[in-house]
Amino acid sequence: MKNKLISFISAFSLVFPVNLALVRTHGAYCLNQNNGELKPCEVTIDTDAGTLDVEFRKEEFQDANFTLKKNDITEISTGQYAKSQVEKSVAKGLLSPIGGIISAIDKQARVQVAILYWDKGNNQNVTIVDIRSRDALLFRTDLELMTGLKIKR
Repeated sequence: MKNKLISFISAFSLVFPVNLALVRTHGAYCLNQNNGELKPCEVTIDTDAGTLDVEFRKEEFQDANFTLKKNDITEISTGQYAKSQVEKSVAKGLLSPIGGIISAIDKQARVQVAILYWDKGNNQNVTIVDIRSRDALLFRTDLELMTGLKIKR
């Protein structure tokens, strides 16, 4: 009986493929582009819609909320590579010189992910998501699944 059930489920999944849509929200600290500081946020990754939504928790930062589409994201990095991408962006003038971000990337209990993307003005920009180490693997996996990009380290 067990073998028949397994065979039925296998045949059913071949005839009716299941498209798993994944929408997951991660608590983190995100770069507020308006003031250059890392602030508490919720990052929602929707693999079906191909979007990454950043929503700041405090009402006073709601004007800094943003959504990235997967086709706008050009690169994802973490660790020393992420730190170098942020430094390059500061040097190019994409970000204002923010010492706090660079020092935050050196924290060991958390993982920082740099996301390079094309903004609405068709300029290359970078944002930072700072997430707890224990949640980082799931977050990075969701990002890779949504974008189709491999995270550079």
